[in-house]
Amino acid sequence: MSNARSQLRNIIDSGRSIAIDCYAIGKTIDDKDKIGRLFKTDVMNKTVVFKRFQSGGKRNDGPISVDTTVYFPYDFEKAYDGGESISLNEEGFQKTLAMKISHGAASKEMMTRIAQDLKILNLFGSLHSLDPFIFRSKAEQTGIDKIVHPAYFAMSASEWQAIREPIREKIARLVSKALGGGQGNAQDTHIERFLTKIWEAKDIDGIEPFIKAMQIDAERAPEIFFAWKAVCYYQVRYNELLAELKDLFRWVGNNNLCFPSDFVTLRYEEKKRIKNLREALRTQMRDSYIEANNVLKEYEESYNLFVHEGRPQGFMSFLQNSDASYLSLASNVSIATHSINLWKWYLEHYGESMPNEQFSEIFDGLNNLFGVEYVGEEISWSTMSAA
Repeated sequence: MSNARSQLRNIIDSGRSIAIDCYAIGKTIDDKDKIGRLFKTDVMNKTVVFKRFQSGGKRNDGPISVDTTVYFPYDFEKAYDGGESISLNEEGFQKTLAMKISHGAASKEMMTRIAQDLKILNLFGSLHSLDPFIFRSKAEQTGIDKIVHPAYFAMSASEWQAIREPIREKIARLVSKALGGGQGNAQDTHIERFLTKIWEAKDIDGIEPFIKAMQIDAERAPEIFFAWKAVCYYQVRYNELLAELKDLFRWVGNNNLCFPSDFVTLRYEEKKRIKNLREALRTQMRDSYIEANNVLKEYEESYNLFVHEGRPQGFMSFLQNSDASYLSLASNVSIATHSINLWKWYLEHYGESMPNEQFSEIFDGLNNLFGVEYVGEEISWSTMSAA
């Protein structure tokens, strides 16, 4: 498999945080299903949607930008063999998309379908990652969850509940404190009413006292509440993957393992290139780890100062900037999740020590994810072609 094809496979198959394979999911849904597939146009149901995180240089130089890209494989059954892609940020995206779907001038009926598909794409564009929990939460917030097949959310009822409960309990304790109560929980009737409104993040009807107490701009409240919930989710998710992330760090930090096992066959220039990229990768991984931990530390400290010591100023400031925290965690936790899945796949198939062909695939994949300059057969996000 060529390096470009392997990188496409790695991006598509290594988890939902960065890529959602609409075709693979759609194939699991019966043609007669009442809800059906995600998009109204057949071509869109055979695409892959990607998220790309980019910064101006080092990860802590910021600000991070998120791009949503729609990838159209040349062969829907062989997505790794290359295709073409369009970024939602491109000028004239809607026109380009219409041409791609209709292969020319679109009929009125086709444009109606495309307009409906754009609503879903714009929802994806509003997300900082494609994590199933975040996608489902946004679908519920916007009221489209009933028309999205559960297969696209990729979460069982028990998984959803396992993530939902600790987040709701944490929000409930803070709401209780803000309203002058003690260590409340999500089972208290008075708190539950406020908690439900904050969890849904649709409007502020009936929770004006909390909005006032926290000095939140009423117009921004739904956006702030959604970002707060997202931060809570990424805190839970990050704690779940921390042990495996440290294992990945140890592998990348090991000069023997993070190097081709058949290094004696490599030219001096190639060995030097790998070593230079390896140092850059280690730096980027360390920066990402520090950034995520700093955001979570700020959140946890401000939360505890409020709930346990009655000092709300830090948390109120955190809420005002919660979307920036959501974006930072979405980037760092999603990349970490994807990297772990990718690394584990290669270890399961080839072991910790790999020959150059397999090592280059995992090494280039990690460099791509962490924004280290890619050297070799580059993936073009504008053409997404592979040999």
